[in-house]
Parts: sequence; C-alpha cells; structure tokens
Amino acid sequence: MGALEKATISVRDPDPQKDTEISQIKALFNPEKYSLEKSATWEEKGRQKTLEFVGISRKSFSIELFFDTFEQGSDVRAHTGAVVRLMDPTIDYKGKKVPPVCVFSWGGFTFRGIVEKVTQNFTLFFSDGKPARAVLSVGFKQFDYPSEQARGNPPGDPTKIRIAKEAETLHLVAAQEYGDPALWRVIADANRDTIDNPREVRAGTRIVIPALK
Repeated sequence: MGALEKATISVRDPDPQKDTEISQIKALFNPEKYSLEKSATWEEKGRQKTLEFVGISRKSFSIELFFDTFEQGSDVRAHTGAVVRLMDPTIDYKGKKVPPVCVFSWGGFTFRGIVEKVTQNFTLFFSDGKPARAVLSVGFKQFDYPSEQARGNPPGDPTKIRIAKEAETLHLVAAQEYGDPALWRVIADANRDTIDNPREVRAGTRIVIPALK
C-alpha cells in the first residue's frame, strides 16, 4: 500500500492570469463523506404553463472536516480558523478585496470553487474551556473564470445544453459557443444520436455543447 493521501484545499488567486497557489490547507483527518449538488432550472411559459428548460446551475460541494488536537494539548481553532478565513476578502482583484478561490483535492477528485458557508461544531474542551475537537461543515460554490463563463462550460461540468432555434445550423452554434464555426464537428460528434443533418437542425432539438479539451 502507498502512503496515505491527505485531502487538501489549495488557496489560489482568483486572477486567471495568475491562478497561483497562495497557500495550502491539509486535512488532519480525511473526510468520511462529501456531497455534490447540481440542479436544472425550468420556467413555466404561456397560458398553458409549458415547462421550458433554462439552464444548469453552478454545482455546490459540501464536506465535513474533522479536527482533533486533544493529544497535542493545543487549541483546535488554530486549524479550523484557517478554513473559516477562506471566506474573508483578502485578495486584491480588479481594484477590490475578494475571497480566494479554493481547489479541494482528494483521491483524484478536484472541485474548484469559493467557500460560501462554514458551520463549526466544537465537541470536546480542555478544562480551561479551549476547544480540542471540532467538526466543520464546509460549503463550496463552483467558480469559473470569465473565459469559461463566455464558453458556457464551467469547470467540473463538462457539457452545456441549449435548445435549437428556427433555422439554426451547427456551424452557427459552434461560432456562438466556441467563437469558431469550423468546430461544428465537435458538436456533431456529441449529438450523433439526435442530429442527422448539421445544416438542418430542427427547432426545439436538445443540443449538447461539449467542453473543448
């Protein structure tokens, strides 16, 4: 067996030109579970209240981190505080202070986002009242850079869905989604089961827009 891999949170600059690691938080104990949440948005249209697909929301990621410093005789908040401070606006970006971007990594899984919520539960204390054990519930919201927003492919969500309009072609869709109509074959390959003719896409057809590698 190899060495135990510890879960880490890489604290990074939100500037896409830098995207450099500022610091790293390593879990004292690996988590027992984590959760990913993704939802689709639908709207009711017209008198018939017909459901129309609007889009895919950003993913949310939540995890419980366990901290215990009882044997060391130290205040556990020295460790938990680093996680809580991930919500503080400490980075200079576009003329203002903003919180850092965080990349959680463990076992080949990565999630890039910002920390939007931390709940601290202290469960064991020293005689002087200082906490020695804590469980942190940490919630992340998916973060994407402007270039990824323009392309419609947030990290961790490799595809985008759009509904074809009247007289649309895959060349036009590729030009709008990728900025290059010549990439229509990428979309055609991803939709070969539903689109027969790239020059004649039926209105209302569900088109998968894959992320560019």
